Amino acid sequence: MNTIVCNTLSGAVSEYTGFVFQSITPTHAGDASGLYTLGGDSDNGQPIVANIRMPATLRESTLKKRLSMVYLSMKGTGCAQFSVLGPNGMPWAYEFPLRCSGQTRCIVGKGIRENYLGFALSNPAGQKFSLDRIEILTLESKTRRV
Repeated sequence: MNTIVCNTLSGAVSEYTGFVFQSITPTHAGDASGLYTLGGDSDNGQPIVANIRMPATLRESTLKKRLSMVYLSMKGTGCAQFSVLGPNGMPWAYEFPLRCSGQTRCIVGKGIRENYLGFALSNPAGQKFSLDRIEILTLESKTRRV
């Protein structure tokens, strides 16, 4: 019982679990049981957890990479989670605090050595946030490709 919604202007995709909406507008959604008002800070009393995922891609060159640091221009409170995704989709997840300055960093594991890297970001507690930029600093191996 899920509904997947795509914003045709931005390309953003959202998934509503537990609902089978047949129609949706910016403020309302409907299904066989009735009409629902969209909005607020929760989803039927549950926190709204966002998951942003960027696919694993070959970054800059075929040399193996390791991550030096991840910097985020992100406003909010509490903690967020940044994940590094390897080629098999296996995530390495790291929690980091959101700072009132809107600039924060996430320290990632030093043992990651991959050609293809993807990334994900979430707010596990469902708190509000705004994201302006993610900057991922990578270091290349001098010779290692395989």
